[in-house]
Amino acid sequence: MGMVYAEEIEGAVLGACLLERSAQAVVLKSLRAEMFYLTAHRVVFEAINALYARGAAVDMLTVTEELRAQGRLDDAGGPFAVAKLAAGVATSAHLEYHCGILFQYYLRRKLVEVLTRELAAANDMTCDVYDVLIDTQRELGALLEDSPLENHLHPMPEVMDDTVALVDRRQELAVNGLTGVPTGLQRLNEMTGGWQPGNLIFTAARPADGKTALDLFFARQAAMAGVPVVFFTLEMTASELGERMVLAESSADPLRIRQGRLSPEEVEDVHRTAERMSALPVHVDDTPYINVDQLCVIAKSLRAKGLLGLLIVDYLQLLATVNPGRTREQEVAECSRKLKGLARSLGCPVIVSSQLNRQAEDRAGSPELRHLRESGAIEQDADLVILLHRPERYHIRVDPDTGWSTRGMGIATVAKHRNGATGKVYYGYNPSMTKIGEFAGTPVTAPANNLKRKNDEGKSSDLFGGSAG
Repeated sequence: MGMVYAEEIEGAVLGACLLERSAQAVVLKSLRAEMFYLTAHRVVFEAINALYARGAAVDMLTVTEELRAQGRLDDAGGPFAVAKLAAGVATSAHLEYHCGILFQYYLRRKLVEVLTRELAAANDMTCDVYDVLIDTQRELGALLEDSPLENHLHPMPEVMDDTVALVDRRQELAVNGLTGVPTGLQRLNEMTGGWQPGNLIFTAARPADGKTALDLFFARQAAMAGVPVVFFTLEMTASELGERMVLAESSADPLRIRQGRLSPEEVEDVHRTAERMSALPVHVDDTPYINVDQLCVIAKSLRAKGLLGLLIVDYLQLLATVNPGRTREQEVAECSRKLKGLARSLGCPVIVSSQLNRQAEDRAGSPELRHLRESGAIEQDADLVILLHRPERYHIRVDPDTGWSTRGMGIATVAKHRNGATGKVYYGYNPSMTKIGEFAGTPVTAPANNLKRKNDEGKSSDLFGGSAG
């Protein structure tokens, strides 16, 4: 079978560049030389790219002279071939669509190349079949990453154009200062503007301090705002997560639902709640022992289908890697680095739970960044690190920063924020950790010397049925 390509599409894209400067920015941002199948077209593209990068004018004559200076005019087919490209296009209308078609042809050629190579390896009995599977997965993942917008060298005019477009887009989309995915906690929204596209966010805590509970809260809040959420759970099954999501919205008693002792009214409430929740744009992946490369491939596929606007991974230390024989710290560092790349590639927020080390329990107050377990790479890669703490669990009865009772009080300390402020965010929870919400009436990040109490108990919101314990 011959290679698939579209000569007329390649010619139309190059011809548009020779006619209009606005077309050059679109094409050079979307395509690379190797995406053109015909050698003559690749040579012309490289000449256009060289001129544009220098800030020089790009047209039929300047490209011809550039090719002559490079000694590559014959490779391009001569002056007549360049002139023919320019004459063959009347307008750059539909240029982005043409670039998309050209990229798809390139992707088909690369896919044939990869599959042919891996098919030969699969038939070679001297090759380990698991190595072949891992290589195939990695190659396919690289193809998914290789989008037509992955040219990472940007001249300053393009950088400034993109910057202005970003500011304008934020102005259009902002609602009460919220420019990203809503977090569900007002103070956290104020500090971050919502979960921002391309950001890697770590939520870290000791076991049983509420990582999964808060992740589910973030997932539900985003989904209720219409953002499609994908939740990778490496610790629980999908039905266990579903039960916790139902309990967050229903009035059923958490203990009795697990004992199978609900009243008829509670059963009916669970059914109604489950029906409402089923309408949320949430997908749960509970693949056991999933490795970080598999996760990345699945996430990119879902993003391409429009099913992913927020990715949540629970939790980092359970993710596997495909390179054995290294320390756990090195493996965690690799996972962290790949998740950072994934967040940028997807262009959406990625929230990853992580564990804190045991030293975090030795402190009387909130945990610190140095308590992140197993790898300093987490702190380095993260755009946002949120350390979770429930003072009451450690027999701290009064929060020293506010003077309030710690009954039902959770503290999310924004310990690192690459693009903004750090500080404490208070939230409330019920005894079973199935309901999360604002800590009622608490002025978040109150000054340390302000020990005035709102009331004697510092009660959490009525959402939790009175003060939580």
